[in-house]
Amino acid sequence: MAFYLRKIILIFSISILVLQLSAQSVAAERPRLVIGIMIDGLQQKHLDMLWNYFDPNGFKKIISQSANCRNVSYNIVSAGNASDIASVMTGSVPYYNGVVGNKFYNRSENEIQSILEDESQTGIGTSQTLSAHKMLSSTVFDELILTYPAKSKCYVVAQGAEEAIMLGGHTANSVVWMDDVNMKWVTTGYYKDGLSHWADEMNVNGGFKAYTKRIWEPLYNINTYISKPVKENKKAGFIYDPTSKKILSSGSILRNTPSANSLVADLGMRIFTNERLGSDKYPDVLLLQFSVRTPFEKTTALQSAEKEDMYLRLDKDIQNILHRIDSKIGLDKTIIFMFGNQTEIHSPTELGENKIPAGYFNADRSLALLSSYLMAMYGQQKWISGYYGKNIFLNKEKIEEKKLNLSSVEQTVANFLLNFEGIQSAFTSSQVLNMGENANSDMTRVRNSTNKNCVGDVIITLLPGWLEVDNKNNPVGESNAIISYTPLYFTGWQIKPQTITTSYQTTDIAPTLSRLLNIPIPNACIGKPIEEI
Repeated sequence: MAFYLRKIILIFSISILVLQLSAQSVAAERPRLVIGIMIDGLQQKHLDMLWNYFDPNGFKKIISQSANCRNVSYNIVSAGNASDIASVMTGSVPYYNGVVGNKFYNRSENEIQSILEDESQTGIGTSQTLSAHKMLSSTVFDELILTYPAKSKCYVVAQGAEEAIMLGGHTANSVVWMDDVNMKWVTTGYYKDGLSHWADEMNVNGGFKAYTKRIWEPLYNINTYISKPVKENKKAGFIYDPTSKKILSSGSILRNTPSANSLVADLGMRIFTNERLGSDKYPDVLLLQFSVRTPFEKTTALQSAEKEDMYLRLDKDIQNILHRIDSKIGLDKTIIFMFGNQTEIHSPTELGENKIPAGYFNADRSLALLSSYLMAMYGQQKWISGYYGKNIFLNKEKIEEKKLNLSSVEQTVANFLLNFEGIQSAFTSSQVLNMGENANSDMTRVRNSTNKNCVGDVIITLLPGWLEVDNKNNPVGESNAIISYTPLYFTGWQIKPQTITTSYQTTDIAPTLSRLLNIPIPNACIGKPIEEI
């Protein structure tokens, strides 16, 4: 009896030991590095058209070896890269994460402000005082740093401040972006390591400025390109000299040339190498932002040799990145994900030239007529306090002083705005913020895109094909499509190459990364992991 009892105890002990070892093996089995690639202006159609022109080890390597998500859409209204990237990183929408766009109207200050503006911070290399303090929720990589404090590291290299800070969230070690006036890397004191040593080194030793002096000519014979150049040069095909007086007089074009992408790739690899990212069992993160926008671009379509060349040169930069990572730690130990922002496939100008209804919406004319109408209705007063990004802010103090019903005035404004060309619909703030679960898709996107801290009293939407522009003809948001898709690829560590046709949203990216890294999802996440991955 005693023999059988000892045998049972021995078997039980061995079973427990095996389970413990198995659990430790699973716990230790995680990727060592995450590389995030965000490309401003990226479109699936562009990648498809240029497929035969790409090197096998650049875009083709990522795409052919990835889980290719073909039906991923943004569930928010386009209002700039800040809100697009925030939705990807937080797995949430502005209604919860607070990032309604690159800018917002501050009612208390009666002015339009950057979503990044933070007077409590100090700029490093810049007078800009910026931070992620208006991002109200954690990001997927905030959760990684919280899970492995002082162990995991996160670095961001970007062309613009909005892209850099939204990618970096609250806890990145260092986040840097380009000052294309003074030609150097800059950052904010918000992040614990300040300006990366390797960025500072490029500033001091002239590495940054060396890129800005590069003359941009076609990578290949101009006759091999699908489209003609925007600015044709008989000898070279096209040529852009960033140092020419003519170019400098119209402002820097650095961010719209391949040099900017090469700068990002160069610094990214310096950080990867010198910070020894991915060298231990705790996952590290390197996030890079590129662009395929070109100088003097009038359409986001692939209709110029310059835009093709941007893709082809970026393809070389990505090839170098993949080679460096593979040689140092191995792509099989790395997760790479690549995505784009919201962009229109066709500009309103292009649509109009092809007899398709479209147009540009400038709010000033509409607001002037609205103001006159409200004066006729309620008296000669200033009834509108401000406007930005499809949000109209009424003068609540004056409405209260005149003892008018705010809800009634809001509805009057909404009804009047429906008469204007280009406007699809108009909602009051209470309709948007308090709507139920079964609202139509138009209202759902509007509701997702607002936040109680900066929502207007009346919110408008535009007709398909219409795009809002400010007084300098700069777009306020890049897309007005009812459904705005982005390419999305996951490749590397234990990710099976496949084409995924199931519909997902960009808010599903963060929880997918969370599951792959075995960390908590961001605290305002509304997305779900992509099951196939």
